[in-house]
Order: sequence, then structure tokens, then C-alpha cells
Amino acid sequence: MLMKFSKKLVAIVVLIAFAVALIPFYSHAADFPVTVKDGKGYSITVKQKPQRILSLALQTDEILLNMVSANRIVGLSIFADDKNNSNVVNLAKNVKGRYSSNDIEKIIAANPDLVIVPYYIDKSKYDLLKKGLKCPIYVSLNPNSIANIKQEIINLSKLTGEIQKGQVLIKYMDDKINFVQKKVKYLKKKKYVLFYTYYFNSTYGKNTTQHEIAKYAGVINIAAVAGLKGWPTISKEQILEWDPDIIVIPSASYNPKKTSQQYVEEFKKDPAFKNLKAVKNNSVIILDDRHVQTVSHYIVEGIYDLAKAAYPYLFK
Repeated sequence: MLMKFSKKLVAIVVLIAFAVALIPFYSHAADFPVTVKDGKGYSITVKQKPQRILSLALQTDEILLNMVSANRIVGLSIFADDKNNSNVVNLAKNVKGRYSSNDIEKIIAANPDLVIVPYYIDKSKYDLLKKGLKCPIYVSLNPNSIANIKQEIINLSKLTGEIQKGQVLIKYMDDKINFVQKKVKYLKKKKYVLFYTYYFNSTYGKNTTQHEIAKYAGVINIAAVAGLKGWPTISKEQILEWDPDIIVIPSASYNPKKTSQQYVEEFKKDPAFKNLKAVKNNSVIILDDRHVQTVSHYIVEGIYDLAKAAYPYLFK
């Protein structure tokens, strides 16, 4: 009698173990189809886990390469290899294809099962892709805030079936932001910063990721205080009037005859700027464009870079 009971118990345990082993399979299978809203407000449905993903924007290149196996990506944007702006130059080496929004026929010929295009894609090119492709096309969100970047990660993690890896990226963002926030939390006086793109004579106001970087880094974006939005051009007179504590210069020159450091020196030697606080205090600085210009999860490195440059004593 005891032996029969033992055999039944063993059988039950085996069945339970088998059922538990099947849970990941069924839960994984239940991940698809998935539907998310894209940057155009369209509901995009992916029926099964995509294996031939094609990305046409650096922001989504950076997210995908940190979330999806390279063998599931058939193509990246032409900017993935740009050492001045891309945070994934090394990771991108594992993917052969490079594409731009102009490569309509080439994109179709790649036979992708999910195409991700930038929010700024030309409508005519989007329509051509829509007409020529049989797979879903996801338009990225406008990444003008930390919240939108996080939402982009969530959307892409759902579409690619990598929800857990998406959560890891968001945790990385939250951890880095919280680390910086704790450092700058008790500042009695915050510094004013001006992002100055010298080759365009422009800055970054409200509704930009640079404004978000400043906010989380514990500094004040002086252009936003002045009521500017987006990427307006500014004059020398405005810079003199604002007299910021810190002026951030891009790290990429795009001029083969001059480095960014040479532009910094030119700025500091300009007689018009000699009385600026930033010039007097040697606070005309260069921050890595890969961190300050990015609109992926790497933006948190820009927050860290700026906070450390503004308040180095807090990061010793």
C-alpha cells in the first residue's frame, strides 16, 4: 500500500515538474501577437517574434543592439558607425547592413520582418516603404524627453519580444539618474549652463533632451529660462546678457582644419567674451557628443558628465 502511494507521489511530482518546465514556453508563446502605438499614433501589431529587424535611426540602433541578438538584426542606420555620435560602434560591427531612408529598394530587398523608422522620416518615403513592405513599420517616438526615451525602450522591447532586457535598460537609466540626483540634491545654488553649438550659432531651449540633461544634472538651462524652445540661433549679445556659469561646446568639430579644443580657445580669446564668468573661471568645456546628443538610454551618461563637470567636488 505504501509502495503504491509512493509511486503515485513520484508520478505527481514528475507531472508537476513537467508542467513547470513548460511554463516558460507557453508564456513566451503568449508574448505574440503584440500591439503598440508608434510615433505617428498608429497601432503596430507584430504577430511573431521578429528575426530580421531593420533600424533606420541611430537612437533605435543603440537601443536594439543592447537588447536584441545581432543575428536578429539585418540592418542599422548609416550613423551606427559614426564615432563622433554613436555609442555602439563596436556592437554595430556584428551587423553587416547599413541603410538610410533613401534606400527604399534596398530595404525591401533585405526582406525584413520589422522595420523601425525615425519620427522625422519624409512622408513620401514612409508611404513607399508602406507600399513595398509586407512587414510592420514602426515609427519611433519623438525622443525629446527622458520619459519618451523610456517609452521607446518599452515599445521596442515588446515588439522584439525582449521585455526583460528592456526593463534592464530602464533600470540602468533610473540607477544612473538616481545616483546623480543624490549627489546634487542638497545644492544651495545651482549653476547656469549654456549649450553652444558654435558652427550653427545655436543653443538648446525647452522641449529638448539637452534641457532634460541639465534638469537632471542639477544645473539650469539658461536658454530655457530666457523662454527659448527647440534649437534657436543666438547672438553674441544674448550670450553676454546671460553670462552663464558654464558653456558646453560640442566634442565633434566637423571641420578638418580645426578641433573642438581650438574652437574653445577661439571662444575664450574673443575680446567680446573676455568678461564672461565661464571664460574667467575656465568653464568653457567640451562634453562628449555621444552622451549629450544621444536620444537613447545613453543619455544618462550625459547627465552624469554634466553634473560632474559642474560640481566636481561632489564626485570625488
